Amino acid sequence: MIKVVKVKVEPLSAETFAPFGEVIQTYEEADPEIVKGGLREKEIPVSSSARQMAHFAYHTDAGQAFYPRRHRPSVFMVGPVKEMLEAGDIRAFYSDGSLGICVGVGVWHTVPICLEGEEVFQSVRGDQDYLARSVEIDFDTEQGLTFESDI
Repeated sequence: MIKVVKVKVEPLSAETFAPFGEVIQTYEEADPEIVKGGLREKEIPVSSSARQMAHFAYHTDAGQAFYPRRHRPSVFMVGPVKEMLEAGDIRAFYSDGSLGICVGVGVWHTVPICLEGEEVFQSVRGDQDYLARSVEIDFDTEQGLTFESDI
């Protein structure tokens, strides 16, 4: 049986998000740090029906940015730069849809969570091979956990 862990949601601001990267007000501000290679853009559709997250990853080639194209309220779940993410490390940040994020290299993160309807996140990240340049953890299969924001 999967245990649902509630994560306290904090307001997204430059100050609260600073340990993980930058808050962006437009997609054009997205400027992930690059360690190797270049950047590639992608659109990621998400639905408010997907509120629980168990899959976290970080990338070793570049950071990654997410910006809500439709400006729907969203939650961003992240974890600090460290070799192995633990359940207690996870933090959640609320955006009213006017802000996005740009996580640093090595910052654990999930796909953003849309709180109302459907959203398309504009994303930019490293262009290197995903599997070769990403570290992943699946809490559901590895530890029997999934995470949900407390809102």
